[in-house]
Amino acid sequence: MSLIHLFNPENDLALAHGKSNYTAPPNAMALHQAGEALPFWYANPNDVVIAPNIDIKWLEHIKTRTNIKASIYIPTLHNECYEARPWGWSLDALRQLTNAGVDNNALISHSQIENIRQLSHRRTTIDILSRLNEFLSFQLPPLPFEAKTPNDVIAFAKKHNGCFIKSPWSSSGRGVVNASTLSERELIRRAEGIIKRQGSIMCEVPLNKLADFAMLFHSDGNTVKQIGYSLFYTGNSTAYSGNITTSDTIIENHLSTMISIEQLYNTSCALENALTDIITSKYTGFFGVDMLIYNKNGANKIAPCIEINLRMTMGIVAWHLYHNHLAPDSKAIMRVEYGKDSSSKKVPTFEDKKLVEGSLSLIPPGTNFHITLDAKRDSETLQFSI
Repeated sequence: MSLIHLFNPENDLALAHGKSNYTAPPNAMALHQAGEALPFWYANPNDVVIAPNIDIKWLEHIKTRTNIKASIYIPTLHNECYEARPWGWSLDALRQLTNAGVDNNALISHSQIENIRQLSHRRTTIDILSRLNEFLSFQLPPLPFEAKTPNDVIAFAKKHNGCFIKSPWSSSGRGVVNASTLSERELIRRAEGIIKRQGSIMCEVPLNKLADFAMLFHSDGNTVKQIGYSLFYTGNSTAYSGNITTSDTIIENHLSTMISIEQLYNTSCALENALTDIITSKYTGFFGVDMLIYNKNGANKIAPCIEINLRMTMGIVAWHLYHNHLAPDSKAIMRVEYGKDSSSKKVPTFEDKKLVEGSLSLIPPGTNFHITLDAKRDSETLQFSI
């Protein structure tokens, strides 16, 4: 079935709000508007994209140079036999799709959205990790703790000589704070605020991180299968900055310099089994599971579920870019930036409608947001740490 795509990156914030009358903060809405063309890069040829404000000339120019074939959504043409697929599902996404003219038959129900909302809560990592403990032979990090009061947070931080506190619903590394950087008074203040807004707060033991990455999955409603990897970077904070865009084999070989291939394969298999049980009856589509490799007492270990992103992710976008829009011998960095654009500015070159080298803007220019793909052929200089 063909899909109707909507880029709504503010969706995790809308899930936290929990109601359809959500108003995103200005920066989130600016990214939404600037990035409405992004789904063209991962849509199938017969899909359509809700992009009412897109620069038509830019899109036509991009289509002449690349493999993009999806069309702009027109309500009078594109409702029958289509299924809505926003970046993420929430009551706010449902409202946006309805306002755009999408027919009810293409949408999911309120109860399905509530199921997705509950599974998107960070407490789901406790269920996943508990199941993985039964399947995996190597030691996993301590389970996260869901605190209901600020005093619970203080007690956890003192017990573990610090901790990370996380909002139950947040996105792209935001909503994550290292408690050791806060005074006890400030930690209590922050915990009170998050608990008041979202009902609880997640606490996690600090880990000596060596690398961030994710496994990418797809649920068809019956089973969950891993489709690939995402190797992303966060700059100088916990917030997402971009993705290495290359083959799964190269990413896997890079990870295997820190952790055994056997552990990666066993983790993937165990996650497929656990996630098939947990989500297939409630969610269909792509999603990602963020992980990290850390060092403890001189040994490298894998933390197999830092969070689950039950939606499209930038890592999945990068995976599609590599498979559909990047020349076979090229590697690239996908950057998501606000303000100054640090892409190469080198004129892009193409072969067989695939990017070989240079900097390709994935969204129309003219805003403060930049989503770019910087490619090099047979690059020896493309680094895994940015």
